[in-house]
Amino acid sequence: MGNSLGSATNGPVISVEDARAHISDEEYKRLHAAFAGFKKPFINFDEFCYHVLGGAPIPEDKQRELFKFCSRNADTLSFDNLLTALVGLCRVEHVQEHFIEECKEFASWGLRPPLLTIPMSDSYISFYEVMSYVTHLSVEEVMELEKVFATISDRSVCKLSKDRWDAALCDCFPEKFSNQLFRVFDENRDNQIDFRELVCGLSAMCRGPFPSRLSFLAKLWDEDCDGKLSDVELEQMYEDLHVPSKDRTVVKSAGDKAATVDFATWANENEHAKEYYAMAMEIGHICLGLRPESHIVGLALVNSFEQRSKDLPLPEWNIVSSIWHAEWAKAATEGKTPPPVDNSSIKGTKADDGWSGKVAVACLSLESANLRADLTPKDYIAVPSALWRAWLRWHGSAQSVDGQFTRKRLAGEFFPDGKEALELYPMDILLLGHDKKKLKDVDGIQQTSPWACAQVSRSCTVDELLQLCRSELRLGDGDARLWLVGDDGNTLLDDGRRTLHHLTVKGKRVNKFLLELRDANGVWPEELRASLTGTQISSLACTTGRPGAVGLVNSGNFCYRNAAIQCLARVSPLTEYLLNEASLSALKKGDTNNNESFATTLEYSKLLKEMWAAKKKNISPNSFNEAVRFADQFDDGEQHDCQEFVSFLIERFHTCVARIEHQSSVGNSESTEETGESEATTSDNDDSSCDEAATDEEKAEKSWERYIRDNQSLVTSLFSGQLRSRLICRKCKSSSSVFEVFTSLSLPIGFENVELYQIIVVRRDGSVPRRYGFRLPRDCTVSTFKGLVAEATGVNRNALTIQCLNKRGYSMNPINTEDDAPLSSVPSGGRLYALHLPEDTPEWRVAIHRKLQYNHEPYFLGAASGFVVTQFGLPLIVPCPPNITGKELYEDVMSQMRRFMDVSSPAISSRAHDPSEDISFGYPFSLCLVDETWGWCGQCPALRFCRGCAIRPDSTPAGIPENCGIAVDWLPIALYLKYNHSQELACEDDESVAETWSRHFAPSSLEHCLEKFSCPETLDALIHCDTCNEKTKRDKVMTIWRLPRYLIIHLKRFEFLRSEGRMGKCKRVITFPLRHFDPAPFVDGNGEKSKYECIAIANHYGQLSSGHFVAYARGNDEKWLLLNDCSVREVTEEEVDRAGAYLLFFERKD
Repeated sequence: MGNSLGSATNGPVISVEDARAHISDEEYKRLHAAFAGFKKPFINFDEFCYHVLGGAPIPEDKQRELFKFCSRNADTLSFDNLLTALVGLCRVEHVQEHFIEECKEFASWGLRPPLLTIPMSDSYISFYEVMSYVTHLSVEEVMELEKVFATISDRSVCKLSKDRWDAALCDCFPEKFSNQLFRVFDENRDNQIDFRELVCGLSAMCRGPFPSRLSFLAKLWDEDCDGKLSDVELEQMYEDLHVPSKDRTVVKSAGDKAATVDFATWANENEHAKEYYAMAMEIGHICLGLRPESHIVGLALVNSFEQRSKDLPLPEWNIVSSIWHAEWAKAATEGKTPPPVDNSSIKGTKADDGWSGKVAVACLSLESANLRADLTPKDYIAVPSALWRAWLRWHGSAQSVDGQFTRKRLAGEFFPDGKEALELYPMDILLLGHDKKKLKDVDGIQQTSPWACAQVSRSCTVDELLQLCRSELRLGDGDARLWLVGDDGNTLLDDGRRTLHHLTVKGKRVNKFLLELRDANGVWPEELRASLTGTQISSLACTTGRPGAVGLVNSGNFCYRNAAIQCLARVSPLTEYLLNEASLSALKKGDTNNNESFATTLEYSKLLKEMWAAKKKNISPNSFNEAVRFADQFDDGEQHDCQEFVSFLIERFHTCVARIEHQSSVGNSESTEETGESEATTSDNDDSSCDEAATDEEKAEKSWERYIRDNQSLVTSLFSGQLRSRLICRKCKSSSSVFEVFTSLSLPIGFENVELYQIIVVRRDGSVPRRYGFRLPRDCTVSTFKGLVAEATGVNRNALTIQCLNKRGYSMNPINTEDDAPLSSVPSGGRLYALHLPEDTPEWRVAIHRKLQYNHEPYFLGAASGFVVTQFGLPLIVPCPPNITGKELYEDVMSQMRRFMDVSSPAISSRAHDPSEDISFGYPFSLCLVDETWGWCGQCPALRFCRGCAIRPDSTPAGIPENCGIAVDWLPIALYLKYNHSQELACEDDESVAETWSRHFAPSSLEHCLEKFSCPETLDALIHCDTCNEKTKRDKVMTIWRLPRYLIIHLKRFEFLRSEGRMGKCKRVITFPLRHFDPAPFVDGNGEKSKYECIAIANHYGQLSSGHFVAYARGNDEKWLLLNDCSVREVTEEEVDRAGAYLLFFERKD
């Protein structure tokens, strides 16, 4: 590098003192603060590239050369070396000359060296300064309003919706006035208020000249937003303000309409608009966050607001100390600064029941403090929440914590005297949980310990408390439930509609609840405890004494078993048979041979006997589970399919019942079985010889007779039906049929290999974009999709380009939208756009909106790290023929953007001055040439740290290189005041959007599933056809031939997705009747009308590996029960959840 520049041995490029002399104190502080962020004395090469060079696309060899120069050939870089090197390269001429001499690649730095860190005075004007400049508000007021806006708006879109507006106003104002004022603030009429609209509206309504404020009020009645009041609008204004006829004298200076200034003049001469003006001031300052101009103004606003709201039936109020309120009023009257809000005089002791201080627990509720027990009405006042929040903004709080008391107004049922009142003393609750870190107790279950606390209203329901736990403890959708902890044991809270007021013990300061989570093995710890100890689980549901209304404790991952048992138990003939003492004795005799089927059926019979005795709310089926354990397919303790378990039980029941019936009818069972087998073989041989000539009716009857002869039992008479399987030659249409027996009918429910896609088509004429909906196969390509979009829109497919934006609005990798790319390559959450291409030239480019946001964090090089590059908005398509001029390019972009640019000046200005009201002098943006990252220049060398060279907006050729994109860089003031994000994203929906959405998510019906069951399926293999005398394609058709007495329908919700290599669940809702179901239209055989009624449903929730089964069952009294493991609750027919149905049990009633 030359001795004059120093070396690794002779010190830095220039001295630290010389470096300090070439920069300001502010610049030095920023450089030092940037280095201090590393929290170490040295940085390495990678940190140098990212933080010093700002991630600029500089070749690695150049990066290393710069690092060697700055570090003086060392492996790490100190602050002093970095400081002297950067200042020398950016500010010291002789250092620049010597560096360029030895490093020719950096020659461009001779004319334009890198820009050192930018002082604050040279930075872009901030948004707060822009808004202060164009309104009557100060920078500090705008910044404070932004903080308030963040608390009252919808953070997901950073806008104030109508619902959030109503919440901010706390129902303290007339509904009509509230709606009118919302419309006035919503300047762009998108039914949302953004921060710019809020600031400008508050400026016009609450600041500036008094006549201008009254002119703003006139907009309340300007329904057509033309800035004038018609006769109809004036009449409505007179009615709302209750103006007598003699005073209805507003002048009409705008032809046949009154200008807003006419209303202001009229309102200033009388008192009719005084009330509306007062309400507007209260909303602006108390509800929306604008700080009053003085303490005296604030006092007047609060007094008016308190008087207006004191008798309102608001659901929530905040309690404030009367002592502080008096101090505040006295100070405000005298024009002095009021003291911070202080509720210490009404604060009581914390109810902890002895656990506080021993263990730290989280508080789930926003508040946990209690009021004094001896509180009297003179000690406090109740104010709406909006006023409480305003006081905290204006004066702060004297208590860092536990200084807020929000109380609900409850109905008389929650108080001993039966009168409606404020709930001054809500419930303090302690949530316990099973602590895995603690040793297990004597029952082998984890001990419980405090988990969280909360303060909740007595009107809170069990479901609401559980939802609070889920959201605050981030439990997600995992299985969780609550127990009330009592001195005599715990009670399962299985009735979510109960309020805590009716559950808790009176006189207790703290009520304890156990929050129980199902573990990874699907086991409820408390149910396992009950199973191991044989104890009874107490619950809220009152079903004791009803036969069969008994819960089953889930001591393992056995919810599928419990649901299956509860459903099968509703098959009355089988249940009555197994409850019979003779059957029980026969089962015991059969069990002596250690037959697994007899063991399972015997334990099931004993379980039914205990369930039908109904002496307990729930029982532990330990003996039954032990008998099932010997079955290979269910001995692993894992989650299994409820339908498979039902089929397993039916098979075992049949084996036992058939043998018992056989033994009772024949004395010598062995000789009878041998004779029967011989006869069956002979009969089968005889039947097979004439099967070919028989009709399907004859085949079906003979097949059924053979099945009954070999499998005669009560079980087959209840559950067995018959299917016909036909193979149809696709050439000659001849067919052959075989018949088979079923006990459960598995129906497809429409697991379609399609996805729902929506795309927004943006035309170049500036019209409102239109959204279209499509349902397409998962393997559909972008090219096919483009053709369908072209057909739907009437635009030539070659005049469309598909672009994809991610959730943040950034343009995504073009590879995802190439013609041969599958649509499935579009990431989840990506937004698809079809952009109309220029028709007069095949050459075009994508233009992206870009904002260079000033970086307030400490940084080193101004061009590299001084700005954060942010993309936003929809991409634009601009023509780029070789001869296009810069002016033509700017005009084309401008014409496409007029749709979402605010180019009109409001009739009543909410601004002090707006320098961008008239944009005729130029364009509010610059078009810059950028690379594929949209962050750096597309034609300058990387060492220039250029963010993009601007295209001149004149008649000279634009000269756009082939490898460059175009960035639309907005001027800050124009972006803040003119760019309407809501209008840009607005689009109209084509009818296809609703139609495809409905088809994709609309419920299907059980009848539709039966139709799909019988749809032909073409087989892959060729089969010889006797009629054609050759191998031909065959269609296989399955149809129902004979219906059983008890029809079990299995809705096939799980299916293997080959394209994704996993099992998927179809959550489509299947509608079905609970009564008068007639499947006869889908029966080929004896299709006489048959009325079925649903007697039980097994529902599945969640996914295959981590789901949960519950059962719904109809009792003998026609009342429905929800049976969720150990919990049993009576529900109405309307409350039966059919959306998650997995197994349906129907009983024939005719």
